[in-house]
Amino acid sequence: MRSVALFTVSAVCISASAAEVVAVDAQQRASLLEFYAQQYPGEPAARTVFESVPVVGGRGSEVVGSVETSPYRGHGALCRTQRTKFVLHGEGKQARWQEAGMEYYAWLDRGTCRAVAEPVRMLQRIPDVELEGVLLYQKPLLERARLLMAGNTACAPLRALKFTLAAVDVGAAAPRAEERYALVFKSDRDSYARVWLRKSGAQYDAWNVTCPPVL
Repeated sequence: MRSVALFTVSAVCISASAAEVVAVDAQQRASLLEFYAQQYPGEPAARTVFESVPVVGGRGSEVVGSVETSPYRGHGALCRTQRTKFVLHGEGKQARWQEAGMEYYAWLDRGTCRAVAEPVRMLQRIPDVELEGVLLYQKPLLERARLLMAGNTACAPLRALKFTLAAVDVGAAAPRAEERYALVFKSDRDSYARVWLRKSGAQYDAWNVTCPPVL
Protein backbone atom coordinates (compact mmCIF):
# COMPACT_ATOMS: atom_id res chain seq x y z
CA MET A 1 0.00 0.00 0.00
CA ARG A 2 2.91 2.37 0.70
CA SER A 3 4.15 2.29 -2.90
CA VAL A 4 0.71 2.84 -4.41
CA ALA A 5 -0.01 5.79 -2.14
CA LEU A 6 3.30 7.45 -2.87
CA PHE A 7 2.82 6.95 -6.61
CA THR A 8 -0.44 8.90 -6.40
CA VAL A 9 1.05 11.71 -4.31
CA SER A 10 3.95 12.10 -6.72
CA ALA A 11 1.68 12.94 -9.63
CA VAL A 12 -0.01 15.70 -7.63
CA CYS A 13 2.92 17.39 -5.90
CA ILE A 14 5.64 17.62 -8.53
CA SER A 15 5.42 19.00 -12.06
CA ALA A 16 8.01 16.97 -13.95
CA SER A 17 7.45 18.82 -17.21
CA ALA A 18 8.72 22.08 -15.69
CA ALA A 19 11.70 20.62 -13.79
CA GLU A 20 15.31 21.52 -14.55
CA VAL A 21 18.30 19.46 -13.45
CA VAL A 22 20.52 21.41 -11.06
CA ALA A 23 23.87 20.87 -9.35
CA VAL A 24 24.04 20.69 -5.56
CA ASP A 25 26.98 20.68 -3.17
CA ALA A 26 28.39 17.58 -1.51
CA GLN A 27 26.74 18.43 1.80
CA GLN A 28 23.25 18.54 0.31
CA ARG A 29 23.82 15.28 -1.54
CA ALA A 30 25.12 13.59 1.61
CA SER A 31 22.19 14.87 3.67
CA LEU A 32 19.70 13.46 1.16
CA LEU A 33 21.36 10.04 1.15
CA GLU A 34 21.43 10.05 4.96
CA PHE A 35 17.72 10.89 5.13
CA TYR A 36 16.92 8.25 2.52
CA ALA A 37 18.83 5.60 4.49
CA GLN A 38 16.79 6.46 7.58
CA GLN A 39 13.50 6.12 5.69
CA TYR A 40 14.47 3.03 3.68
CA PRO A 41 17.04 1.04 5.66
CA GLY A 42 18.61 -1.78 3.68
CA GLU A 43 17.57 -0.35 0.28
CA PRO A 44 20.77 0.91 -1.42
CA ALA A 45 20.72 4.02 -3.60
CA ALA A 46 22.05 3.56 -7.14
CA ARG A 47 22.20 7.28 -7.97
CA THR A 48 20.70 10.67 -7.17
CA VAL A 49 19.14 13.36 -9.37
CA PHE A 50 18.46 16.94 -8.28
CA GLU A 51 15.98 19.27 -9.98
CA SER A 52 14.66 22.78 -9.55
CA VAL A 53 10.86 22.58 -9.64
CA PRO A 54 8.27 25.41 -9.57
CA VAL A 55 6.38 25.55 -6.27
CA VAL A 56 2.90 24.10 -6.78
CA GLY A 57 0.31 26.80 -6.09
CA GLY A 58 2.97 29.36 -5.16
CA ARG A 59 5.88 31.41 -6.42
CA GLY A 60 9.51 30.59 -6.97
CA SER A 61 11.04 27.12 -7.11
CA GLU A 62 12.29 24.43 -4.76
CA VAL A 63 14.96 21.76 -4.91
CA VAL A 64 13.70 18.21 -5.37
CA GLY A 65 16.14 15.35 -4.88
CA SER A 66 15.41 11.89 -6.30
CA VAL A 67 17.03 8.68 -5.12
CA GLU A 68 17.00 5.90 -7.70
CA THR A 69 17.18 2.24 -6.76
CA SER A 70 19.28 -0.35 -8.57
CA PRO A 71 17.70 -1.57 -11.84
CA TYR A 72 16.03 -4.96 -11.83
CA ARG A 73 14.89 -7.35 -14.56
CA GLY A 74 11.24 -7.50 -15.52
CA HIS A 75 9.66 -9.65 -18.23
CA GLY A 76 11.85 -10.38 -21.26
CA ALA A 77 14.00 -7.36 -22.14
CA LEU A 78 12.21 -5.09 -19.68
CA CYS A 79 14.18 -3.30 -16.97
CA ARG A 80 12.61 -1.34 -14.14
CA THR A 81 13.62 1.06 -11.38
CA GLN A 82 11.95 3.53 -9.07
CA ARG A 83 12.79 7.00 -7.79
CA THR A 84 11.78 8.29 -4.38
CA LYS A 85 11.46 12.07 -4.38
CA PHE A 86 12.28 14.45 -1.54
CA VAL A 87 11.70 18.21 -1.32
CA LEU A 88 14.29 20.41 0.41
CA HIS A 89 12.73 22.90 2.83
CA GLY A 90 14.72 25.74 4.37
CA GLU A 91 18.34 26.77 3.89
CA GLY A 92 21.70 26.17 5.55
CA LYS A 93 21.61 24.36 8.89
CA GLN A 94 17.82 24.66 8.94
CA ALA A 95 17.40 22.75 5.67
CA ARG A 96 15.32 19.59 5.95
CA TRP A 97 14.21 16.95 3.43
CA GLN A 98 10.59 15.82 3.18
CA GLU A 99 9.43 12.80 1.21
CA ALA A 100 7.27 13.80 -1.76
CA GLY A 101 6.33 10.62 -3.58
CA MET A 102 7.60 7.81 -5.75
CA GLU A 103 7.92 7.46 -9.52
CA TYR A 104 8.38 4.29 -11.57
CA TYR A 105 10.54 3.95 -14.68
CA ALA A 106 11.30 1.32 -17.31
CA TRP A 107 13.42 0.71 -20.43
CA LEU A 108 14.52 -2.17 -22.65
CA ASP A 109 17.90 -3.86 -22.28
CA ARG A 110 18.55 -7.49 -23.17
CA GLY A 111 21.93 -7.28 -21.46
CA THR A 112 22.60 -6.53 -17.81
CA CYS A 113 19.89 -3.90 -17.15
CA ARG A 114 22.36 -1.06 -16.81
CA ALA A 115 20.94 2.28 -15.69
CA VAL A 116 20.15 4.73 -18.50
CA ALA A 117 20.19 8.52 -18.47
CA GLU A 118 16.53 8.96 -19.45
CA PRO A 119 14.34 5.96 -18.62
CA VAL A 120 10.64 6.03 -19.52
CA ARG A 121 8.34 7.12 -16.72
CA MET A 122 5.25 5.09 -15.86
CA LEU A 123 2.36 7.48 -15.19
CA GLN A 124 0.27 4.42 -14.27
CA ARG A 125 1.31 0.94 -13.19
CA ILE A 126 1.38 -1.33 -16.26
CA PRO A 127 1.90 -5.13 -16.41
CA ASP A 128 5.32 -6.23 -17.66
CA VAL A 129 4.12 -8.07 -20.77
CA GLU A 130 2.02 -5.12 -22.00
CA LEU A 131 4.73 -2.60 -21.17
CA GLU A 132 7.44 -4.53 -23.02
CA GLY A 133 5.15 -4.69 -26.06
CA VAL A 134 4.50 -0.96 -26.32
CA LEU A 135 8.16 -0.10 -25.72
CA LEU A 136 9.29 -2.50 -28.44
CA TYR A 137 7.14 -0.77 -31.07
CA GLN A 138 7.63 2.86 -29.99
CA LYS A 139 9.49 3.91 -33.17
CA PRO A 140 6.95 2.69 -35.77
CA LEU A 141 4.13 3.94 -33.54
CA LEU A 142 5.68 7.41 -33.51
CA GLU A 143 6.00 7.42 -37.31
CA ARG A 144 2.35 6.40 -37.65
CA ALA A 145 1.42 9.15 -35.18
CA ARG A 146 3.15 11.76 -37.34
CA LEU A 147 0.61 11.00 -40.08
CA LEU A 148 -2.24 11.44 -37.60
CA MET A 149 -0.81 14.79 -36.48
CA ALA A 150 -1.62 16.27 -39.87
CA GLY A 151 -5.32 16.15 -39.06
CA ASN A 152 -5.00 17.67 -35.59
CA THR A 153 -4.78 21.47 -35.32
CA ALA A 154 -2.74 21.38 -32.11
CA CYS A 155 -0.38 18.68 -33.35
CA ALA A 156 0.21 19.65 -36.98
CA PRO A 157 2.98 22.20 -36.22
CA LEU A 158 4.88 19.52 -34.28
CA ARG A 159 4.99 16.82 -36.97
CA ALA A 160 8.60 17.35 -38.02
CA LEU A 161 10.10 17.77 -34.54
CA LYS A 162 12.48 15.27 -32.98
CA PHE A 163 10.67 13.23 -30.31
CA THR A 164 11.83 10.87 -27.58
CA LEU A 165 9.60 8.65 -25.47
CA ALA A 166 9.12 10.27 -22.06
CA ALA A 167 6.29 8.30 -20.44
CA VAL A 168 3.63 5.62 -20.77
CA ASP A 169 0.10 6.26 -19.50
CA VAL A 170 -3.35 4.70 -19.34
CA GLY A 171 -6.44 6.80 -19.94
CA ALA A 172 -8.96 8.09 -22.46
CA ALA A 173 -8.34 10.44 -25.37
CA ALA A 174 -11.71 12.14 -24.79
CA PRO A 175 -14.53 12.09 -22.21
CA ARG A 176 -16.35 8.72 -22.19
CA ALA A 177 -13.87 7.29 -24.68
CA GLU A 178 -12.42 3.82 -24.27
CA GLU A 179 -9.48 3.44 -21.88
CA ARG A 180 -6.25 2.83 -23.79
CA TYR A 181 -2.50 2.83 -23.39
CA ALA A 182 -0.76 6.03 -24.44
CA LEU A 183 2.85 6.74 -25.36
CA VAL A 184 3.86 10.26 -24.34
CA PHE A 185 6.62 11.67 -26.54
CA LYS A 186 8.57 14.84 -25.69
CA SER A 187 10.03 16.97 -28.47
CA ASP A 188 13.33 18.83 -28.57
CA ARG A 189 11.27 22.00 -28.07
CA ASP A 190 9.65 20.79 -24.83
CA SER A 191 6.27 20.08 -26.45
CA TYR A 192 4.37 16.81 -26.07
CA ALA A 193 2.52 14.32 -28.26
CA ARG A 194 0.33 11.72 -26.59
CA VAL A 195 -0.18 8.74 -28.91
CA TRP A 196 -3.20 6.62 -28.01
CA LEU A 197 -2.84 2.96 -28.94
CA ARG A 198 -5.22 0.34 -30.28
CA LYS A 199 -4.38 -3.33 -29.83
CA SER A 200 -5.18 -5.95 -32.44
CA GLY A 201 -4.07 -9.41 -31.40
CA ALA A 202 -0.51 -9.01 -30.14
CA GLN A 203 0.14 -5.86 -32.19
CA TYR A 204 -0.35 -2.19 -31.35
CA ASP A 205 -1.29 0.63 -33.70
CA ALA A 206 -1.46 4.40 -33.26
CA TRP A 207 -5.20 5.09 -33.00
CA ASN A 208 -5.30 8.79 -32.11
CA VAL A 209 -2.93 11.59 -31.12
CA THR A 210 -3.33 14.61 -28.86
CA CYS A 211 -0.79 17.31 -28.05
CA PRO A 212 -1.27 18.65 -24.52
CA PRO A 213 0.99 21.49 -23.32
CA VAL A 214 2.36 19.47 -20.39
CA LEU A 215 3.20 15.86 -19.56
